[in-house]
Amino acid sequence: MPKIAFGFTGCKLNRYEIQAVSEALETAGFEIVPFDQNADCYVINTCSVTGNADLSSRQLIRKSRRRSPGSRILVTGCYADLKPAEVAEIGADLVVPNLEKESIPSKILEMFRLNNPNDTTDNEFSSVIVSKMGSLTRGFVKIQEGCDRACAYCTIWMSRGPVRSRNSELIIREINALHQNGYKEIVLTGVHIGRYLYSHLNLTGLLKKILDETAIERVRLSSLYPTEIDDRLIGLLALNPRICPHVHLSIQSGDDEILRAMGRKYSRLELEEIVRQFKDAVPDITIGADIIVGFPGETETNFENSCSLIRESAINHLHVFRFSARPNTRAADMPDQIQPGEKERRTKVLRGIGRSIKRNRLTSFIGKELRVLFENRADSDSGELTGLSENYLRVNAFGTDKLKNQIVRVRPSRVKDSGLFAEILN
Repeated sequence: MPKIAFGFTGCKLNRYEIQAVSEALETAGFEIVPFDQNADCYVINTCSVTGNADLSSRQLIRKSRRRSPGSRILVTGCYADLKPAEVAEIGADLVVPNLEKESIPSKILEMFRLNNPNDTTDNEFSSVIVSKMGSLTRGFVKIQEGCDRACAYCTIWMSRGPVRSRNSELIIREINALHQNGYKEIVLTGVHIGRYLYSHLNLTGLLKKILDETAIERVRLSSLYPTEIDDRLIGLLALNPRICPHVHLSIQSGDDEILRAMGRKYSRLELEEIVRQFKDAVPDITIGADIIVGFPGETETNFENSCSLIRESAINHLHVFRFSARPNTRAADMPDQIQPGEKERRTKVLRGIGRSIKRNRLTSFIGKELRVLFENRADSDSGELTGLSENYLRVNAFGTDKLKNQIVRVRPSRVKDSGLFAEILN
């Protein structure tokens, strides 16, 4: 059977989708090989959230073509969806839009003139059950797809299609399959997981169902849109230790004027209130945030409002992005575009604030007991065990390999780099 390799750029959702295609083709008899090896076929899931994401996607395609000039290359994902002609010119043999991703296994079998032993007439959205996640310790579970927010800077809503949610029974089956294969934690992922709605079951209802119908030790949420968080979701996190006390908020700015220009449907005051409610209900929760700097028209005052939100609220860590003008978005044509040097300066300032608040957060856990899921890998520099606590703190410790993929009680003794060093407790 042909050898096939898989690569991706971008988010957890892209990683999940590649795994789903990989498992389907492995079942069909393909030999799965690492992406840096020669293969008869390469499947690449691309990202287009920024200009750098486009660049990374192009590099993967070109590397594949150079490595195996005679191979077949199938490219999908947001970059491929938005710029199919460009992707084909770079070297793709077949470009598959996001809305047709689930047909990729069949298309590859057709490429090699092979029959599909798993061919069914099931047209259920995202019906493939993923049972493993390669070398990763945590399993990703796709619950939702698509977005209709149409934010001024974003192309994802153009490339990913309308909001649609996965059958909750398929989600439960997938989580149980991952748990049976030894996974202790799953991460619920999608483009817009706060919009999950299937047969009158919203995100909070889905979480309750997962708690009732699976034995997975940990459930972690991926990024949330601030206004899709309500008292019921916060209350569920507060009452159920199996749901990780960790949320990541897609904030983007701390300034009302910029939020309106971006097309975000909330205010700074609402952001502050959401963060306060989380902290009141779940004191040890870790709250992360995405922030864009250098949006068109962002004055120094606007930028300082973002900085002050981070300094003054209980947000614990940041992902800072320089504004990247995406083609065919409203923001790309807005006046008062910020110069690259100024965007770089603001990025450094905000990342400095992010490092400070993160270090304060880490220091507050010295001497406190945490439960860490140690990963299947060692720290690349020290060789120590490394993993994540329930509240998303990176923790290293000395220990044996038998503790890998185990949830272990530890007590941090000091801050180490961007995480903690801890002693393992009996």
